Amino acid sequence: MNQNTNIIYKPEYNAKIVHFWLLGLLFLLLLMILIGGLTRLTDSGLSITNWEPIIGAIPPLSNSDWVLAFDQYKLTNEFKIQNFNMDLMEFKVIYWWEWGHRQFGRLIGLFWFIGFIYLLTFSKLPKLLKISFFTLGCLGLLQALIGWWMVKSGLDKEAGLLDVASYRLAIHLNLALIITSLIFLLIKINNNWTENINFTTILKNFSKEEFYITIFIFSIFIQITLGALVSGIDAGKSYNEWPLMDNNFLPEDIFYLDPKYLNFFENPATVQFNHRMMGYFLFVFGILIWILDRFKKTPNTKIRQNYNLLLLLIIFQVVIGILAVINAVPIYLGVLHQLFAVFLLLGTLNLRFNLFLVRN
Repeated sequence: MNQNTNIIYKPEYNAKIVHFWLLGLLFLLLLMILIGGLTRLTDSGLSITNWEPIIGAIPPLSNSDWVLAFDQYKLTNEFKIQNFNMDLMEFKVIYWWEWGHRQFGRLIGLFWFIGFIYLLTFSKLPKLLKISFFTLGCLGLLQALIGWWMVKSGLDKEAGLLDVASYRLAIHLNLALIITSLIFLLIKINNNWTENINFTTILKNFSKEEFYITIFIFSIFIQITLGALVSGIDAGKSYNEWPLMDNNFLPEDIFYLDPKYLNFFENPATVQFNHRMMGYFLFVFGILIWILDRFKKTPNTKIRQNYNLLLLLIIFQVVIGILAVINAVPIYLGVLHQLFAVFLLLGTLNLRFNLFLVRN
Protein backbone atom coordinates (compact mmCIF):
# COMPACT_ATOMS: atom_id res chain seq x y z
CA MET A 1 0.00 0.00 0.00
CA ASN A 2 1.21 3.49 -0.74
CA GLN A 3 2.53 4.84 2.56
CA ASN A 4 0.88 8.20 1.87
CA THR A 5 -2.52 6.62 2.44
CA ASN A 6 -1.58 6.14 6.10
CA ILE A 7 -1.51 9.90 6.63
CA ILE A 8 -4.64 11.15 8.38
CA TYR A 9 -6.26 13.57 5.96
CA LYS A 10 -9.05 15.89 7.06
CA PRO A 11 -11.35 16.71 4.13
CA GLU A 12 -12.49 20.30 3.62
CA TYR A 13 -16.11 19.12 3.64
CA ASN A 14 -17.98 17.66 6.62
CA ALA A 15 -17.36 13.96 5.99
CA LYS A 16 -19.26 12.93 9.13
CA ILE A 17 -22.54 14.49 7.93
CA VAL A 18 -22.05 12.91 4.50
CA HIS A 19 -21.41 9.55 6.16
CA PHE A 20 -24.63 9.59 8.19
CA TRP A 21 -26.68 10.87 5.25
CA LEU A 22 -25.40 8.10 2.98
CA LEU A 23 -25.83 5.53 5.75
CA GLY A 24 -29.44 6.68 6.14
CA LEU A 25 -30.00 6.35 2.40
CA LEU A 26 -28.49 2.86 2.42
CA PHE A 27 -30.70 1.77 5.31
CA LEU A 28 -33.80 3.16 3.58
CA LEU A 29 -32.86 1.43 0.31
CA LEU A 30 -32.45 -1.93 2.05
CA LEU A 31 -35.86 -1.50 3.68
CA MET A 32 -37.29 -0.51 0.29
CA ILE A 33 -35.94 -3.69 -1.30
CA LEU A 34 -37.48 -5.68 1.57
CA ILE A 35 -40.86 -3.95 1.14
CA GLY A 36 -40.67 -4.36 -2.63
CA GLY A 37 -40.04 -8.08 -2.24
CA LEU A 38 -43.00 -8.43 0.12
CA THR A 39 -45.19 -6.42 -2.26
CA ARG A 40 -44.32 -8.82 -5.06
CA LEU A 41 -44.65 -12.01 -3.01
CA THR A 42 -48.05 -10.96 -1.65
CA ASP A 43 -49.26 -10.16 -5.20
CA SER A 44 -49.99 -6.58 -4.19
CA GLY A 45 -48.31 -4.69 -7.03
CA LEU A 46 -51.41 -4.17 -9.18
CA SER A 47 -53.77 -3.06 -6.42
CA ILE A 48 -53.30 0.65 -7.25
CA THR A 49 -54.17 1.16 -10.90
CA ASN A 50 -53.00 4.75 -11.38
CA TRP A 51 -49.87 6.79 -10.74
CA GLU A 52 -50.28 10.25 -9.25
CA PRO A 53 -46.93 11.39 -7.78
CA ILE A 54 -48.46 14.09 -5.53
CA ILE A 55 -52.10 13.35 -4.64
CA GLY A 56 -51.41 9.62 -4.91
CA ALA A 57 -49.77 9.90 -1.49
CA ILE A 58 -53.25 10.21 0.03
CA PRO A 59 -54.89 6.79 0.54
CA PRO A 60 -58.66 6.20 0.46
CA LEU A 61 -60.18 8.07 3.41
CA SER A 62 -63.80 6.95 3.27
CA ASN A 63 -65.69 3.79 2.49
CA SER A 64 -66.77 5.23 -0.88
CA ASP A 65 -63.10 5.93 -1.70
CA TRP A 66 -62.24 2.31 -0.90
CA VAL A 67 -65.11 1.02 -3.03
CA LEU A 68 -63.92 3.18 -5.95
CA ALA A 69 -60.34 1.90 -5.62
CA PHE A 70 -61.62 -1.68 -5.44
CA ASP A 71 -63.83 -1.17 -8.50
CA GLN A 72 -60.78 0.02 -10.45
CA TYR A 73 -58.86 -3.08 -9.37
CA LYS A 74 -61.77 -5.28 -10.48
CA LEU A 75 -61.06 -4.21 -14.07
CA THR A 76 -57.64 -5.91 -14.04
CA ASN A 77 -56.96 -9.37 -15.43
CA GLU A 78 -55.47 -10.33 -12.07
CA PHE A 79 -58.82 -9.82 -10.35
CA LYS A 80 -60.97 -11.29 -13.13
CA ILE A 81 -58.96 -14.51 -13.49
CA GLN A 82 -57.12 -15.00 -10.21
CA ASN A 83 -58.72 -12.95 -7.41
CA PHE A 84 -62.39 -12.90 -8.43
CA ASN A 85 -63.42 -14.12 -4.95
CA MET A 86 -61.58 -11.29 -3.18
CA ASP A 87 -63.66 -9.04 -0.92
CA LEU A 88 -63.04 -5.44 0.12
CA MET A 89 -61.20 -6.35 3.34
CA GLU A 90 -58.79 -8.61 1.45
CA PHE A 91 -58.28 -5.88 -1.14
CA LYS A 92 -57.30 -3.41 1.59
CA VAL A 93 -54.42 -5.70 2.63
CA ILE A 94 -52.80 -5.74 -0.80
CA TYR A 95 -53.59 -2.05 -1.31
CA TRP A 96 -51.68 -1.07 1.84
CA TRP A 97 -48.63 -3.08 0.72
CA GLU A 98 -48.46 -1.28 -2.63
CA TRP A 99 -49.30 2.10 -1.08
CA GLY A 100 -46.56 1.59 1.52
CA HIS A 101 -44.08 0.68 -1.19
CA ARG A 102 -44.84 3.87 -3.10
CA GLN A 103 -44.81 6.00 0.06
CA PHE A 104 -41.42 4.66 1.02
CA GLY A 105 -40.14 5.67 -2.41
CA ARG A 106 -41.38 9.21 -1.78
CA LEU A 107 -39.69 9.20 1.64
CA ILE A 108 -36.37 8.17 0.12
CA GLY A 109 -36.66 10.88 -2.53
CA LEU A 110 -37.36 13.52 0.13
CA PHE A 111 -34.48 12.29 2.31
CA TRP A 112 -32.10 12.49 -0.67
CA PHE A 113 -33.33 15.96 -1.70
CA ILE A 114 -33.01 17.55 1.76
CA GLY A 115 -29.55 16.07 2.32
CA PHE A 116 -28.30 16.98 -1.15
CA ILE A 117 -29.46 20.62 -0.93
CA TYR A 118 -27.98 20.96 2.55
CA LEU A 119 -24.59 19.59 1.48
CA LEU A 120 -24.50 21.74 -1.64
CA THR A 121 -25.26 24.82 0.44
CA PHE A 122 -23.16 24.31 3.55
CA SER A 123 -20.38 21.90 2.62
CA LYS A 124 -17.47 22.19 0.20
CA LEU A 125 -18.09 18.90 -1.55
CA PRO A 126 -15.42 17.58 -3.94
CA LYS A 127 -16.53 17.48 -7.57
CA LEU A 128 -16.63 13.67 -7.59
CA LEU A 129 -19.10 13.60 -4.70
CA LYS A 130 -21.26 16.39 -6.13
CA ILE A 131 -21.66 14.51 -9.41
CA SER A 132 -22.23 11.21 -7.61
CA PHE A 133 -24.90 12.61 -5.27
CA PHE A 134 -26.71 14.29 -8.16
CA THR A 135 -26.56 11.00 -10.08
CA LEU A 136 -28.25 9.26 -7.14
CA GLY A 137 -31.22 11.60 -7.46
CA CYS A 138 -31.47 11.07 -11.22
CA LEU A 139 -31.35 7.30 -10.78
CA GLY A 140 -34.03 7.53 -8.10
CA LEU A 141 -36.33 9.43 -10.46
CA LEU A 142 -35.63 6.90 -13.20
CA GLN A 143 -36.45 4.11 -10.76
CA ALA A 144 -39.86 5.65 -10.03
CA LEU A 145 -40.63 5.87 -13.75
CA ILE A 146 -39.53 2.28 -14.33
CA GLY A 147 -41.69 1.21 -11.38
CA TRP A 148 -44.80 2.63 -13.02
CA TRP A 149 -43.74 1.21 -16.42
CA MET A 150 -43.52 -2.17 -14.68
CA VAL A 151 -46.97 -1.84 -13.06
CA LYS A 152 -48.54 -0.77 -16.36
CA SER A 153 -47.49 -4.07 -17.93
CA GLY A 154 -49.76 -5.91 -15.50
CA LEU A 155 -52.66 -3.52 -16.10
CA ASP A 156 -52.63 -4.02 -19.88
CA LYS A 157 -55.79 -6.03 -20.53
CA GLU A 158 -54.72 -7.08 -24.03
CA ALA A 159 -51.42 -8.50 -22.80
CA GLY A 160 -53.34 -10.93 -20.61
CA LEU A 161 -50.81 -10.88 -17.76
CA LEU A 162 -51.86 -11.67 -14.20
CA ASP A 163 -48.75 -10.00 -12.78
CA VAL A 164 -46.25 -7.41 -13.92
CA ALA A 165 -43.96 -8.42 -16.80
CA SER A 166 -41.06 -10.39 -15.33
CA TYR A 167 -38.40 -8.68 -17.44
CA ARG A 168 -39.63 -5.26 -16.26
CA LEU A 169 -39.52 -6.55 -12.68
CA ALA A 170 -35.91 -7.62 -13.29
CA ILE A 171 -35.00 -4.16 -14.62
CA HIS A 172 -36.69 -2.51 -11.61
CA LEU A 173 -34.81 -4.72 -9.14
CA ASN A 174 -31.48 -4.32 -10.91
CA LEU A 175 -31.70 -0.54 -10.85
CA ALA A 176 -32.52 -0.67 -7.13
CA LEU A 177 -29.37 -2.73 -6.63
CA ILE A 178 -27.27 -0.38 -8.77
CA ILE A 179 -28.43 2.57 -6.64
CA THR A 180 -27.76 0.60 -3.43
CA SER A 181 -24.30 -0.39 -4.68
CA LEU A 182 -23.46 3.19 -5.61
CA ILE A 183 -24.48 4.44 -2.16
CA PHE A 184 -22.39 1.71 -0.51
CA LEU A 185 -19.33 2.61 -2.60
CA LEU A 186 -19.83 6.31 -1.84
CA ILE A 187 -19.81 5.47 1.87
CA LYS A 188 -16.51 3.66 1.38
CA ILE A 189 -15.06 6.53 -0.67
CA ASN A 190 -16.19 9.13 1.87
CA ASN A 191 -14.73 7.15 4.77
CA ASN A 192 -11.40 6.75 2.97
CA TRP A 193 -11.26 10.17 1.30
CA THR A 194 -7.73 11.38 0.63
CA GLU A 195 -6.22 13.50 -2.12
CA ASN A 196 -3.60 10.77 -2.61
CA ILE A 197 -6.09 8.34 -4.16
CA ASN A 198 -7.83 8.79 -7.50
CA PHE A 199 -11.04 6.84 -6.92
CA THR A 200 -11.99 7.04 -10.61
CA THR A 201 -9.24 4.48 -11.32
CA ILE A 202 -11.01 1.70 -9.42
CA LEU A 203 -11.67 -0.11 -12.73
CA LYS A 204 -8.25 0.57 -14.23
CA ASN A 205 -4.98 -1.37 -14.00
CA PHE A 206 -6.40 -3.81 -11.48
CA SER A 207 -4.80 -7.04 -10.30
CA LYS A 208 -5.91 -10.58 -11.17
CA GLU A 209 -7.53 -10.80 -7.76
CA GLU A 210 -9.56 -7.65 -8.42
CA PHE A 211 -10.46 -8.97 -11.87
CA TYR A 212 -11.89 -12.21 -10.44
CA ILE A 213 -13.92 -10.31 -7.85
CA THR A 214 -15.22 -7.92 -10.54
CA ILE A 215 -16.39 -10.88 -12.63
CA PHE A 216 -18.02 -12.32 -9.52
CA ILE A 217 -19.92 -9.05 -8.95
CA PHE A 218 -21.27 -9.05 -12.51
CA SER A 219 -22.23 -12.71 -12.05
CA ILE A 220 -24.22 -11.78 -8.94
CA PHE A 221 -26.16 -9.22 -10.98
CA ILE A 222 -26.90 -11.88 -13.60
CA GLN A 223 -28.09 -14.28 -10.91
CA ILE A 224 -30.30 -11.64 -9.29
CA THR A 225 -31.81 -10.95 -12.73
CA LEU A 226 -32.55 -14.65 -13.13
CA GLY A 227 -34.06 -14.67 -9.65
CA ALA A 228 -36.35 -11.78 -10.59
CA LEU A 229 -37.50 -13.77 -13.63
CA VAL A 230 -38.26 -16.71 -11.32
CA SER A 231 -40.27 -14.45 -9.02
CA GLY A 232 -42.01 -12.70 -11.91
CA ILE A 233 -43.70 -15.87 -13.17
CA ASP A 234 -43.83 -17.72 -9.82
CA ALA A 235 -41.47 -20.34 -11.23
CA GLY A 236 -40.33 -21.23 -7.72
CA LYS A 237 -43.73 -22.74 -6.95
CA SER A 238 -43.10 -25.61 -9.37
CA TYR A 239 -40.38 -28.30 -9.44
CA ASN A 240 -40.21 -28.25 -5.65
CA GLU A 241 -37.50 -30.83 -5.24
CA TRP A 242 -33.72 -30.73 -5.12
CA PRO A 243 -31.24 -31.47 -6.65
CA LEU A 244 -33.39 -32.83 -9.50
CA MET A 245 -36.34 -31.20 -11.27
CA ASP A 246 -39.25 -33.60 -11.71
CA ASN A 247 -36.80 -36.51 -11.26
CA ASN A 248 -34.56 -35.19 -14.03
CA PHE A 249 -31.48 -33.01 -14.10
CA LEU A 250 -32.83 -31.29 -17.23
CA PRO A 251 -36.64 -30.83 -17.13
CA GLU A 252 -38.48 -32.51 -20.00
CA ASP A 253 -40.49 -29.39 -20.89
CA ILE A 254 -37.54 -27.01 -20.82
CA PHE A 255 -38.10 -25.84 -24.42
CA TYR A 256 -41.79 -26.43 -25.10
CA LEU A 257 -42.61 -22.80 -25.96
CA ASP A 258 -42.27 -21.34 -29.45
CA PRO A 259 -40.44 -19.23 -30.41
CA LYS A 260 -37.72 -20.87 -28.34
CA TYR A 261 -36.36 -17.66 -26.80
CA LEU A 262 -39.63 -17.24 -24.87
CA ASN A 263 -38.64 -20.22 -22.72
CA PHE A 264 -35.91 -18.11 -21.10
CA PHE A 265 -38.51 -15.62 -19.84
CA GLU A 266 -41.89 -17.39 -19.62
CA ASN A 267 -41.25 -21.11 -19.11
CA PRO A 268 -41.06 -21.92 -15.37
CA ALA A 269 -38.88 -24.97 -16.06
CA THR A 270 -36.29 -23.04 -18.06
CA VAL A 271 -36.30 -20.00 -15.81
CA GLN A 272 -35.84 -22.03 -12.63
CA PHE A 273 -33.21 -24.29 -14.28
CA ASN A 274 -31.17 -21.24 -15.33
CA HIS A 275 -31.38 -19.78 -11.82
CA ARG A 276 -30.21 -23.07 -10.30
CA MET A 277 -27.30 -23.43 -12.72
CA MET A 278 -26.11 -19.87 -12.14
CA GLY A 279 -26.36 -20.50 -8.41
CA TYR A 280 -24.09 -23.54 -8.74
CA PHE A 281 -21.65 -21.50 -10.83
CA LEU A 282 -21.48 -18.74 -8.21
CA PHE A 283 -21.08 -21.30 -5.43
CA VAL A 284 -18.11 -22.99 -7.13
CA PHE A 285 -16.64 -19.67 -8.28
CA GLY A 286 -16.85 -18.25 -4.76
CA ILE A 287 -15.17 -21.29 -3.21
CA LEU A 288 -12.37 -21.15 -5.80
CA ILE A 289 -11.80 -17.45 -5.07
CA TRP A 290 -11.62 -18.24 -1.36
CA ILE A 291 -9.19 -21.14 -1.95
CA LEU A 292 -6.96 -18.95 -4.12
CA ASP A 293 -6.76 -16.45 -1.28
CA ARG A 294 -5.79 -19.26 1.13
CA PHE A 295 -2.94 -20.31 -1.19
CA LYS A 296 -1.86 -16.72 -1.64
CA LYS A 297 -1.74 -16.29 2.15
CA THR A 298 -2.83 -12.66 2.03
CA PRO A 299 -1.04 -10.79 4.85
CA ASN A 300 -3.81 -8.19 5.16
CA THR A 301 -6.14 -9.28 7.99
CA LYS A 302 -9.08 -7.20 6.74
CA ILE A 303 -8.88 -8.78 3.28
CA ARG A 304 -8.79 -12.29 4.76
CA GLN A 305 -11.85 -11.47 6.86
CA ASN A 306 -13.63 -10.14 3.77
CA TYR A 307 -12.96 -13.42 1.94
CA ASN A 308 -14.24 -15.45 4.90
CA LEU A 309 -17.40 -13.35 5.08
CA LEU A 310 -17.92 -13.80 1.34
CA LEU A 311 -17.69 -17.59 1.68
CA LEU A 312 -20.19 -17.62 4.56
CA LEU A 313 -22.66 -15.45 2.63
CA ILE A 314 -22.41 -17.72 -0.43
CA ILE A 315 -23.04 -20.87 1.62
CA PHE A 316 -25.92 -19.29 3.53
CA GLN A 317 -27.52 -17.99 0.33
CA VAL A 318 -27.35 -21.40 -1.36
CA VAL A 319 -28.93 -23.08 1.68
CA ILE A 320 -31.76 -20.51 1.76
CA GLY A 321 -32.31 -20.99 -1.98
CA ILE A 322 -32.61 -24.76 -1.61
CA LEU A 323 -34.98 -24.44 1.35
CA ALA A 324 -37.06 -21.92 -0.59
CA VAL A 325 -37.50 -24.14 -3.65
CA ILE A 326 -38.31 -27.36 -1.78
CA ASN A 327 -40.93 -25.46 0.25
CA ALA A 328 -42.50 -23.74 -2.80
CA VAL A 329 -41.08 -20.35 -1.78
CA PRO A 330 -42.99 -19.28 1.34
CA ILE A 331 -42.95 -15.51 1.74
CA TYR A 332 -40.42 -15.40 4.58
CA LEU A 333 -37.89 -17.55 2.69
CA GLY A 334 -38.43 -15.63 -0.56
CA VAL A 335 -37.73 -12.32 1.18
CA LEU A 336 -34.75 -13.74 3.09
CA HIS A 337 -33.30 -15.10 -0.16
CA GLN A 338 -33.61 -11.69 -1.80
CA LEU A 339 -32.10 -9.85 1.17
CA PHE A 340 -29.10 -12.16 1.36
CA ALA A 341 -28.54 -11.68 -2.36
CA VAL A 342 -28.14 -7.98 -1.56
CA PHE A 343 -25.85 -8.74 1.39
CA LEU A 344 -23.73 -10.98 -0.84
CA LEU A 345 -23.48 -8.20 -3.42
CA LEU A 346 -22.48 -5.60 -0.82
CA GLY A 347 -20.01 -8.00 0.81
CA THR A 348 -18.35 -8.59 -2.55
CA LEU A 349 -18.26 -4.85 -3.31
CA ASN A 350 -16.65 -4.28 0.08
CA LEU A 351 -13.93 -6.82 -0.74
CA ARG A 352 -13.39 -5.30 -4.19
CA PHE A 353 -13.03 -1.80 -2.77
CA ASN A 354 -10.65 -2.91 -0.04
CA LEU A 355 -8.47 -4.65 -2.63
CA PHE A 356 -8.38 -1.34 -4.52
CA LEU A 357 -7.23 0.46 -1.36
CA VAL A 358 -4.46 -2.09 -0.83
CA ARG A 359 -3.29 -1.56 -4.42
CA ASN A 360 -3.12 2.19 -3.87
